[in-house]
Amino acid sequence: MPEVPFPVILASYCVDYHERNDCSACTPSGCPRLADAALILDKFRAERLERHRLRRATG
Repeated sequence: MPEVPFPVILASYCVDYHERNDCSACTPSGCPRLADAALILDKFRAERLERHRLRRATG
């Protein structure tokens, strides 16, 4: 199994943290750190899905 990239690990920690706490960048309308983490995780998931599709199509 391939190793999870470090930025993805940090993004998941950010999401976990925000499920319990607010950070110094949090506002009533949201948090830019949480939004950035969500983008990183979405991109990783999309790339992983595409890799699995390609592997299944060729394998």
